Amino acid sequence: MPGSVDKPGSREPGRLLLGTSSWSDQGPFYPPGTKSADQLPFYARHFPIVEVNTSYYHVPRRSVVEKWVERTPEGFVFDVKPPRELTSTPDVPGGEAPEPDADLAARFLDSIQPLIEAKRMGAITFQFPPSYRNLEEHHEYIRLLPELFPNIAIAVEFRRRDWLDEEHAAETLDLLADVGVTYTMADEPQVGTGTVPPVFGVTNSKLSIIRFHGRNEKTWYSFGAGSEGRFDWDYSNEEFVEWLPKIEQARAEADEVHLFFNTNRGDGQGTRNARLLMLLLGLPWMEEPPEPRQASLL
Repeated sequence: MPGSVDKPGSREPGRLLLGTSSWSDQGPFYPPGTKSADQLPFYARHFPIVEVNTSYYHVPRRSVVEKWVERTPEGFVFDVKPPRELTSTPDVPGGEAPEPDADLAARFLDSIQPLIEAKRMGAITFQFPPSYRNLEEHHEYIRLLPELFPNIAIAVEFRRRDWLDEEHAAETLDLLADVGVTYTMADEPQVGTGTVPPVFGVTNSKLSIIRFHGRNEKTWYSFGAGSEGRFDWDYSNEEFVEWLPKIEQARAEADEVHLFFNTNRGDGQGTRNARLLMLLLGLPWMEEPPEPRQASLL
């Protein structure tokens, strides 16, 4: 299977962690009157992992990251997006690769050091935009990522079809496997070059990631509507059933599997979708803190 680095055998299934992209957009998931400072502790009582999106827009202050640690239990995990300057490309034909800004990478790495020290750090998750074409210069940039962030897990998600179409999928997964970077699978609408097919692949035996963006074809390219409009989707049982074998296969090939919901209309949609998938996977609705992690993702 392209991109796989391990063959499933008698190994124990990988640890499965399921959560949402951001804890602050979950609306009525929180009891009435819950203060913003109390949202993360409440969220961490029910989910073992969260994806941090705010770091995409600016490098978080270290004091803020320290509060994330203080407000979550041992074993809780954060996957964190890097600053957008490290992922964006100019919106022009053949947009160039981002500059490998070592100074910015160092500042970002310093800001998330509290997560690393507390063993709450999952992966730095690069999400490349539709302008990030399948070009050799972009291959080279991906090869540089472990140098920008040494000794830390890195994941890559594509938003352009030419990385994962039938002609290029195997090559793309082999590239990520060679570099030791996790391939992020995505569920999203299939509308044009700015979407990718749900190709399965495990390119790092330590970690596999799947992100659920919903399947709202009408709003996928409505960038002015905000993320809550673009990713407005309530999943059905049938849509999740398509992913159950892939999730189990990922657990058979990776030590840890992270599942995230980027559906964030603001009415608790993300947590609602997450609970439905938990039910289908036979996962209990967690009230107690998660078990401490037993192994590094590196």
